[in-house]
Amino acid sequence: MAMQRRTFLNLGAAGVFGAGASLLGTAQASAEPAPANPFAVGVRRYDWYRGTRPVTTYVYYPATGTAGGTPVANAPVADGVFPVYAYTHGLGGNPANSTFAPGLASAGFIVPSPHFQHTLDDVNSGNTSRDVSQALTNTLALNTSGPLAGHIRTDIGVGACGHSMGGMTTHGLLTTWPDSRIVSANPQSCLDMGTPSRSVNAKVLFVHGDQDSTTAYSSGRQAYNEITWPKAFLTFVGGSHTSFWDDQRFRKTVANWARWTLYGDTAARDRLPIDAAGSGTKWEAVLGETSGGSGAFRLIAQHSGKYADINGVSTSAGALLHQWSGTGRTNQEFEFVDAGEGHFKIKARHSGLVLQAAGNANGADITQQADTGATSQHWRLTDHGGGVVSIINRQSGLAMDVWGWSTADGARISQYTYSGGANQRFTRQAT
Repeated sequence: MAMQRRTFLNLGAAGVFGAGASLLGTAQASAEPAPANPFAVGVRRYDWYRGTRPVTTYVYYPATGTAGGTPVANAPVADGVFPVYAYTHGLGGNPANSTFAPGLASAGFIVPSPHFQHTLDDVNSGNTSRDVSQALTNTLALNTSGPLAGHIRTDIGVGACGHSMGGMTTHGLLTTWPDSRIVSANPQSCLDMGTPSRSVNAKVLFVHGDQDSTTAYSSGRQAYNEITWPKAFLTFVGGSHTSFWDDQRFRKTVANWARWTLYGDTAARDRLPIDAAGSGTKWEAVLGETSGGSGAFRLIAQHSGKYADINGVSTSAGALLHQWSGTGRTNQEFEFVDAGEGHFKIKARHSGLVLQAAGNANGADITQQADTGATSQHWRLTDHGGGVVSIINRQSGLAMDVWGWSTADGARISQYTYSGGANQRFTRQAT
């Protein structure tokens, strides 16, 4: 392997791992609709064990009462049946005074959060991953008796997230010490803990600062590259080990990832690129039906019903991409060629040239050019379901867009800030 797994780089003081962050947030998705409003939060402590190892766990949950404020010990549970999403803190953390797990609970999840006095050896040996599995088992069992009985979804799988050592613990549950119940995961600032297990089928969101001097960004990227889709990676450009924790983009993105993957909330999925967008972030995603696929596709603009088309059936570099009524010609057919890290080159079938954004500005043309490997020729797909995608340029971060919402033949397809509008959505129709 090019990067060394399970090795901390410049391991810092314990305090850097322990701070909390507020967060409001495949197996069959939950039959319960995703909650429309946040909840008050309750918490109960359970002194569990795995063999002789203590697995003291604070279980946060949606509670009756007014949302906001601090969690209330032993509060009555809110009406509803809620999915389970575990949270694991980093070195020196304490879930009893963190706002991270309560934030997930407010968004509509049962959140077991074990309190560990763990060391790097515990993480690397798999002890903390196994401890989290035990906490998940015991949390699910609370559905049969006691104050949470009847309020826990036990039939759809579970989620797991964590930061730093907690992120490594979470990735361990997907790889070397797998828990097949996990269908959603969010390792934050993690190192690659091993080869993805075939027994786990999870949607995985990674979050990392690319200037992290404690857990190498390159190792987190390796973990992302190795895992199968659906997956996403939110990079905080210039970000450190913890600098993104108070960033609303991080909080909203993780909350909506959990809502999509455990409640089946497709509106939350569609909000992900918007949640993550802004100065100093980079969003990459391969979701749903966006694995590229073999063969050629037509791209049909949802707002107009017209086809992405290379102007004049030209085979020359620089020919413009625009929309046109269907002709059946190969200048309306495109192949998606894997460019790595969840990106694709989009090759015009008639010419063999690839689509390229002319610059980084809103309104920049998209033309066909010889394949140079430039990032302006790389595109990622954001899935909206049913074969409908938005197409985002790697270099600019802007979306392929029919200019001015035009429905006319010949309207140019350029790039613009992502909005998720119908003029930025294209149906990929296999030829």
